[in-house]
Amino acid sequence: MLRFEHPEYLYFLLLLLAIAVGLYFLNRWQRKRFAAFAGLSLLPQLAPEASIAKKFTKQIILLLAIASLILAIANPQVGTRLEEVKREGIDMFVVLDVSLSMKAEDIRPSRLEKAKRDVSELLHKLSGDRVGMVVFAGQAFVQFPLTSDYSAADLFLSAIDVDAVPTPGTMIGSGIDLALQSFSKDAPTQKAIVVVSDGEETEGDVQSAVDDAKKAGVRVYCVGMGTPEGGPIPVLDKNGNRIDYKHDQSNNIVLTKLDESALQQIASATGGSYHRATSGGNEIDDIFKELGALQKVEFGSKQITGYESRYQYPLLFALLLLIAEFMISERRGTWANRLKRLIPGIAAALLFVCLSTSIASAQTVRSHVKEGNTAYEKEHYDDAEAAYKKALEQNPKSKEAQFDLGNSYYKQQRFDDAIKQYGSAGTQMKTPQEKAMTAYDIGNALYRSEKYQDAVNAYRQALKMNPNDDDARYNLQMARLKLKQQQQQNKNQKKNDKKDQQKQDQQKQNQQQQNQQNKNQQSQQDQTQAQKKNQMPKEEADRILDAMRNNEKDIQKNVRKREAVKVHVEKDW
Repeated sequence: MLRFEHPEYLYFLLLLLAIAVGLYFLNRWQRKRFAAFAGLSLLPQLAPEASIAKKFTKQIILLLAIASLILAIANPQVGTRLEEVKREGIDMFVVLDVSLSMKAEDIRPSRLEKAKRDVSELLHKLSGDRVGMVVFAGQAFVQFPLTSDYSAADLFLSAIDVDAVPTPGTMIGSGIDLALQSFSKDAPTQKAIVVVSDGEETEGDVQSAVDDAKKAGVRVYCVGMGTPEGGPIPVLDKNGNRIDYKHDQSNNIVLTKLDESALQQIASATGGSYHRATSGGNEIDDIFKELGALQKVEFGSKQITGYESRYQYPLLFALLLLIAEFMISERRGTWANRLKRLIPGIAAALLFVCLSTSIASAQTVRSHVKEGNTAYEKEHYDDAEAAYKKALEQNPKSKEAQFDLGNSYYKQQRFDDAIKQYGSAGTQMKTPQEKAMTAYDIGNALYRSEKYQDAVNAYRQALKMNPNDDDARYNLQMARLKLKQQQQQNKNQKKNDKKDQQKQDQQKQNQQQQNQQNKNQQSQQDQTQAQKKNQMPKEEADRILDAMRNNEKDIQKNVRKREAVKVHVEKDW
């Protein structure tokens, strides 16, 4: 199989045709000038050793040499060969705060936008590592699981906003807990968590989450978004214009401040580090250097198809032609007349070979895509997948082949592969309509995977790029409905679990009380028998009975203390 690493350079072969035409008219102009000066009949007498055939031969050789150099620059590759690629890196989760306080503008353009830019730069710097993302406010959700497809991760990152989590508030501990649960238990990689937040913990137990991370050996790095002086939280209308500021229950403007102490304690307890973000700084670089210092572990290897470069052959051929052009003189020889008859045919054949070579690569890609489309229409999705992969072998940047390969994965219900492939295709899309189409299909794959929160984000991204897409708007409503049902089911399940637990606790308490009563009755009987046996005085017996009654009261008091107490949280930012 033949391909070119840089097929775009093959278009320069078309210039050879223009050069050949130019040389033809140049030779014709020279002959006319000579005829006007002395006449063509006098040419043999004035230049008896001049050979027009050799002159044409030298020009053709020069054109062939240039064509060979262009082919060498395009780097022809043949093969294939199998080579083993080993991947080494770490597993990392970015835990991003999307609470309402992240809308504050004490860091420009806002805390959340600054955080998204920094995380995006981190994604572009990674190589070989797997990264996932958890977003949290009053509740935590997995925005995307561990992946090495950084382009798809960046696409999901761009869709994040403060409405990504429906529950208001700030629970840093829940975000860290969910990240710990989302790590792959089987992979022996070094694990890390990067928390990007303003540190305002309004509810939850962050200390238990930090203890769990410390026990698991997971380092937590923290980036503080905001300033200690703080700033108000803007309230925006549908067009993104500020109409007011957030007020508390006393109708006072809320002033949200960066809580560095909480983030510093989280980082220091787990062996990580803390950095405060600034409007013009890039603190994520420091964390990237620290992550790079962690021990890399090989967590995967795969066999890929490679190609052997063969640019040496056209380069050698070009050098030989240049040497031959230099060695051939323009003097007449006995073999020149024979060669003169063959020159037009040879030139036409060589020119045809050069032109056909320049378009061979593009024709191969189109033919494979067409073959895949035919198999796709016949619902032979595995055959379509193979054809699209062949097209990508010829041109890895073909957006048509990438997108169609994602469609074949989708039809085979390989939704994770489809999401990854759509993300790769999205990086090649140029127009907003094409990007919207990619985000729409990612949303469909997420919806089929029952990842309704991620599907909502993908549909929103599609509508941002193409507000007129009615299908995306309808699917967004369906995803929201499914998300609400899923959350209600989870809520009901938690309530049922809580009721079962309370019932078990109540039964346990009743059993304890019954045991205690039996114990008290037994003690009273033993005491009565002892009195009768030992002639215990009445005052001593009354004192013992009072002590037992007091003991029973203490037990009842402790039982009541174990009952759940609801705590009302006033802060929703």
